[in-house]
Amino acid sequence: MSKSLNIQVYSDFDGTISLQDTGCLLIDDRRCLGYERRRELDHLMLDKKVSFRDGLEEMWAAVTLTWEEAWKDHLSLVKVDPGFSDFYDYCKSVDVPVKIVSSGIYCVIEQIMENFIGDRAKEIEIISNGGGVDGRKWSIEWRDDTPFGHDKSLTLKKAREQAPDDAIFVFCGDGVSDISAAQHADILFARHGRDLEVYCQRENVPFRGFDTFEEVQDVVSKLVSGHIRLERDEKTGFCSLIDV
Repeated sequence: MSKSLNIQVYSDFDGTISLQDTGCLLIDDRRCLGYERRRELDHLMLDKKVSFRDGLEEMWAAVTLTWEEAWKDHLSLVKVDPGFSDFYDYCKSVDVPVKIVSSGIYCVIEQIMENFIGDRAKEIEIISNGGGVDGRKWSIEWRDDTPFGHDKSLTLKKAREQAPDDAIFVFCGDGVSDISAAQHADILFARHGRDLEVYCQRENVPFRGFDTFEEVQDVVSKLVSGHIRLERDEKTGFCSLIDV
């Protein structure tokens, strides 16, 4: 990679790195809120009729599983995108930082990542909400006071302020909580068939649909090797990838 080329990768966790949304697995449990009400809240948040923070407050307040039940019945079964491990190793080999920005709970993300990639998980910064479980009572400790509870765009804005003017920001996401951050990425990857893709299509936000991190690695590696470059539309701020 050219010494002048600065690439930074930020990725949502639930439904993006993990193939299932860890929060939804617990919230959808019939002993908790249930799928129907959760999807109703999802649509209300997508249509901006309910804030993301208020929607999640209702969801997590309804979770009544113990930590042991949550892991035995759901979280131990979570699978991570099989392409993520190689993608992370590639990025590390070319000095491209990879950070997780999540609206989930830190202790859950940390444990799943450690289960998947072992000690390498400790190298990845996780920027998320706090919280956990006390008996059967789950709670979120919000990262900020915004309607998102954790406005991921603030992380990208801060990083961009500290980065060179020509830095390239890659963001990968899947859901409603990723919308604010997605609008600050140079290259946006949205998982096929998820709410973020629906939003981007509806609002004409340029994005690249993906099914596996192998596709993200392909783009990043071509940027590093110089086989593609970015062309920015000065009116919209969005970028296109141009073959060299």
